[in-house]
Amino acid sequence: MDSELINTGSIALTLAIFAALLSILNTWHALDRSRLNLKITPAHAFPLGAVDPSINFSIEVTNLSEFAVTIQEVGILYEGTKKPGTLLSPILLDGGPWPRRLESRTAVSVYAQAPLPNGGPRIRCVYARTACGQIITGNSPALQQIAGRRAKGIFLDHLRLADRIP
Repeated sequence: MDSELINTGSIALTLAIFAALLSILNTWHALDRSRLNLKITPAHAFPLGAVDPSINFSIEVTNLSEFAVTIQEVGILYEGTKKPGTLLSPILLDGGPWPRRLESRTAVSVYAQAPLPNGGPRIRCVYARTACGQIITGNSPALQQIAGRRAKGIFLDHLRLADRIP
């Protein structure tokens, strides 16, 4: 008789712990769905055709949130300063409007000339600012390559080689 009570009690305790864990996971998932989630990816852009050859840099912003987000501004952040390098009139190949409203799971790529070294601070990362003022940053090996090699001219030489491709 006592063993039946022990088994019933341990089963009830196990179910109660399992229900509490599921409740915590459900709360975490609900909070995660309501959070802003953007992926900001800087990349090389290789101009082909009748495109301005100085446009050799892109920033892709992907909305991974469950809701629409308006991207107000994109640009570059530098080491040692809070002043951003904003792309004032980014080039959009799709001809869409700027600022851009991104629905869930959509992306936009903006194009510009790669930042030139001016003896000032080094490039730290790229950023996107939403209409509500949130700033999300991103980095990539391509941006680190641009930041490190532009001063030596290697990136420019690579682009000059790309221009020679028929």
